[in-house]
Amino acid sequence: MKRIKIGILLTLILLPITNVYAAGTASISANSSVVNGNNITATVTLKNMAAWNIQITGSGATNGCSVKQVGDSGDGQDTTKSFSLTCKATKIGTITFSYSGDITSADGTNKTVSGSKTVNVVKPREKSTNNNLKSLSVDGYTLSPEFNKDTLEYTVNLESNVEKITINATKEDGYASISGDGEKEVQEGDNKFEITVTSETGVSKVYTINAVVKDSNPIEKQIDGKTYTVVKRASALNKPELFEETTVTIQDMEIPAFYNEITKLTLIGLKDEEGVISLYRYNEENDSYSKFESLTSTVKTIIFENTEEEIDGFEKKIVTIENQQYSAYQSKYNEDYILIYGMDIATGDKAWYLYNIKEQTIQSYMSDIIDNMQTEFDQKMKEYKIVLLGLAGLSLLLLLIIVIQIASKNKMKKKWIQKIQMHQETKEKEANKQETTSQTSEQDILDKKATEDVNQDTIKPRNTKAKSKKKSKSVK
Repeated sequence: MKRIKIGILLTLILLPITNVYAAGTASISANSSVVNGNNITATVTLKNMAAWNIQITGSGATNGCSVKQVGDSGDGQDTTKSFSLTCKATKIGTITFSYSGDITSADGTNKTVSGSKTVNVVKPREKSTNNNLKSLSVDGYTLSPEFNKDTLEYTVNLESNVEKITINATKEDGYASISGDGEKEVQEGDNKFEITVTSETGVSKVYTINAVVKDSNPIEKQIDGKTYTVVKRASALNKPELFEETTVTIQDMEIPAFYNEITKLTLIGLKDEEGVISLYRYNEENDSYSKFESLTSTVKTIIFENTEEEIDGFEKKIVTIENQQYSAYQSKYNEDYILIYGMDIATGDKAWYLYNIKEQTIQSYMSDIIDNMQTEFDQKMKEYKIVLLGLAGLSLLLLLIIVIQIASKNKMKKKWIQKIQMHQETKEKEANKQETTSQTSEQDILDKKATEDVNQDTIKPRNTKAKSKKKSKSVK
């Protein structure tokens, strides 16, 4: 028995080694549906083949979907290849992708392959208008009132030592988007947070959480008729450049502040009724507050100082620079320039400064700059006047030419009318003259004839008398 097994093993070892080839296969894949108007791609995958020649087609609810013919003799080794055909859905219905052809394995085995995949063309989905929240909460705290997707404002009460909260929000519709949730810092008093849900169509709904941090002793200040609360936490404030962190005492409480040694200015944070925190200049001597405003260029920072002085060529107004409003003097000739009276934070010098809004540059105000601007403005106005005068002169000349042309035409017209009238009068005179001449000729003929008749009558008696005389003489 052992001899038989050894013999079989030796036989297998001594047999020539031959390659074992797997049979070639083909398949087609594509999404089961496509929205009308969109593209859809089908992919044909060939496995274990060394050469191939196949054709892929698309038909049905599509136009212009070309036939794709692919073929290659390969390199004699079995491999896997994928080929794709993309079509555009043009109407509701189905698109059928088909393939057919033959593949050849490395061992020379040829095989005919074919198959198809049907894709449904569906109507485009209407965009969702849903902009509701599905849930809204604050970690560890209870909202008041209880959440309802149609209730837009909520309150949560926090202890005085709470510095951060986490707002959780989920949307009803998967196509909507949410902003405003997540971790938020809170300060004493009211903290307002807005969670915005935007539908797929772009319509937004805003939910508001008023996070009220207990403040047993709030410090409130009245400024220009509005109520502000002194900020007691340094983390809520942003330190301006060239200022150092410090503290001041207000109503026996230590308040975070910023101080600049050169300008001797002290800044503290005040929160308005909307929960917006801004820096204010604090005068400890008279407990007064004024809004801290500054403009920074690449070379210097100027802190605004209050002034009601009037400056020629400038008009005092509210100017918006990078979404921040400033009370400044804007040039009447070039709105890119504003003039401010302020203090250089690096030197403490107070002066007038000219700020270029576009270039964000600051330079000391000099009258010759404004004079140059005025001169430039006057020069432009002079040029404009010259152009306007030239245009006016040209318009007057054109008007005069038109009047002359009209007058000339009228004069020529009158001459032609006069000529026609004279011609007609001449014709009438000639006609009258001919008629008169004709009448005269006829009358002359009649008169001549009458004269002749008279003459004949007169001559005849004379002749008779003469004859009588002759007879009388003869008788004698």
